[in-house]
Amino acid sequence: MRLKYVIFSALLLITASRSSIVGDAHAQVSTGLDELIARHWAPLQGKNVGLITNQTGRARDGEFGDSLFARQTSFHLVALYAPEHGIMGDRPAGVPSDTIERIMGVPVYSLYGRTRKPTKTILRGVNALVFDIQDIGVRPYTFLSTMVLAMEAAAEQGIPFFVLDRPNPLSGERIEGNILDTMLKSFVGQVPVPYLHGMTLGEIATMAKAKGWFNKSADLKLTVIPMRGWKRSMNWNETGLAWTAPSPNIPSYASAVGAAMFGAMGELGVLSIGVGSDAPFLRLGSTLLTTGELLRFADSTLPRQLLLTPEDFTGSSSTGIKNYHGIKIGLPQNIETIPSLYEGQYQLLEAMLTDTAFRTSFDEIAYSSQNMFAKVTGTHGLFDVLKHCETLSPLFVQWHREAELFRQERAPYLLYR
Repeated sequence: MRLKYVIFSALLLITASRSSIVGDAHAQVSTGLDELIARHWAPLQGKNVGLITNQTGRARDGEFGDSLFARQTSFHLVALYAPEHGIMGDRPAGVPSDTIERIMGVPVYSLYGRTRKPTKTILRGVNALVFDIQDIGVRPYTFLSTMVLAMEAAAEQGIPFFVLDRPNPLSGERIEGNILDTMLKSFVGQVPVPYLHGMTLGEIATMAKAKGWFNKSADLKLTVIPMRGWKRSMNWNETGLAWTAPSPNIPSYASAVGAAMFGAMGELGVLSIGVGSDAPFLRLGSTLLTTGELLRFADSTLPRQLLLTPEDFTGSSSTGIKNYHGIKIGLPQNIETIPSLYEGQYQLLEAMLTDTAFRTSFDEIAYSSQNMFAKVTGTHGLFDVLKHCETLSPLFVQWHREAELFRQERAPYLLYR
């Protein structure tokens, strides 16, 4: 049992939290934005620029990219475009906006409302479209979809597209889960990559253009400004970069890892995954099971490298504030020691479905939640496999096969070693 390690939890979590903020002081990863600055903005000179960004588009010294762009004199920043969560990243998940804001006199158009793909109207006057947003490395996180739809719009309008590359926080080597079934293509699954794809957005942009994953892809003039100093083996703590929360429920690098581990399961609503608590994606909670029962299921199914601490908590949701029997998830210092981030959540559900009360709640999951679960996981039938208590082993074997096929398929488009 991992319970004997609980006494070390405070020290480990403090260490992990500090690492997620300051990173490794010895690493000197320079992002695409930093490299563009080092080039004295040469690729954009003389352009009327539209910038797709949010609060994560920051230079190494912490300055926001929109401010840096706005004060350049070699080109003109004519428009800003914001993804889900808004230009400052403070809107809750799933909350759309159609409001046109202004920052430094520049209009800010939302790409998470009625408009998700830039229209000809909001691209008027733009002859260079730049994307600079930090992703978290999982397919359903909508910044990836925003980028691909913007690439398609740029291709259709004949506008050159620039990606200022940033790290994949989960490393460039970890590939897990099934490749998206294109019949389930949606805003939480825009391109056929695994759930954990192990690529930077610059690499995915390169692959999407080459593979024809969007309309008129062959017509797009794509430029990726690559990072300097990033290696595929690096997770976020090794980059030396400061973490900026990309959305309210990813306040830390640890929460980004938690989103990879539990985000898909969270769509079903049968367990709290800590969203709305002080540790989103790093808690598991139930109103049906006792803390001891939940801990027993988690201890027998989740990766042994995780530290599981019994700790009830309070979380808020669309239905109000609830008190949960729960456990807190502590990460190891090095997440590479965890064999799989993605599969444990399904093994946990498989085990919990032996409990009568939990089984009843699972059988009552609304169709809308089942449908979103299918879109997020990018596969048909997973819900039914769980519901019918079929073994998950054949699915895992198939996912491993797809991951290895994708590893080979992506090889020509990798920008880093």
